[in-house]
Amino acid sequence: MTVLDLLAFGAHPDDVEIGAGGILAGHARRGYSCGIIDLTAGEMASNGTVPQRQAEAREAAGILKCGVRECLGLPDARLAPDRESVFLVAAALRRWQPRVVLSPYFQGDRHPDHNAAGELLGRAVFLAGLRKLPIEGEPFRPQRLYYYLLTVDLLPDMIIDISSVYTLKEQALDAHHSQFGRHDGEMVATPVNDPGFRRHIRNRDAYFGSLAGVAYGEGLIFNTKPLVTDLIAWSELK
Repeated sequence: MTVLDLLAFGAHPDDVEIGAGGILAGHARRGYSCGIIDLTAGEMASNGTVPQRQAEAREAAGILKCGVRECLGLPDARLAPDRESVFLVAAALRRWQPRVVLSPYFQGDRHPDHNAAGELLGRAVFLAGLRKLPIEGEPFRPQRLYYYLLTVDLLPDMIIDISSVYTLKEQALDAHHSQFGRHDGEMVATPVNDPGFRRHIRNRDAYFGSLAGVAYGEGLIFNTKPLVTDLIAWSELK
């Protein structure tokens, strides 16, 4: 058993880098243990083989200084919060025992897998704490679940300053060359390998940063409203 401070889940091998790569890089730089779990291998993508995408995912994790990266092997393009999938994720939560979990937001994304991943994580985080759940491991429930944004047009509840590690986020995205590299004769043109897609990510991160007075930020949505007992200490947060 390894206890992680921060564990981010993505439906596909590049999702975490898009929505929360800076958060992971920044927390790893501060000394927190971070990891990534890809729910699927992204086998239905127009470009890239599964071995190629796995190699890219490992490279990106190294750039972000995430000591853990694994794939649960759920079906790409058919992700669903069914019993088997929820139990598999709950077992991973018990195995890594993260203090904080990040997940794609569960509603309004153009990719159904992103929505399903958010719903799946919401269920698994709760069920992992049930003593009678018929899976391996001791009951465990993370302290917090936060949702990051992919193609959902929402204002976040919280903005994390990623300005000092933004180069690392972009390098991690570059590692996924089969998805974001400029298409040529051997690559199918897709919305994500159009240069405009990377500009969109950068512009959104700059916009979120501007809302908090910094260069770049990534946004998170709370799954529950924060409970504050010390208003002075809370107010001192930047």
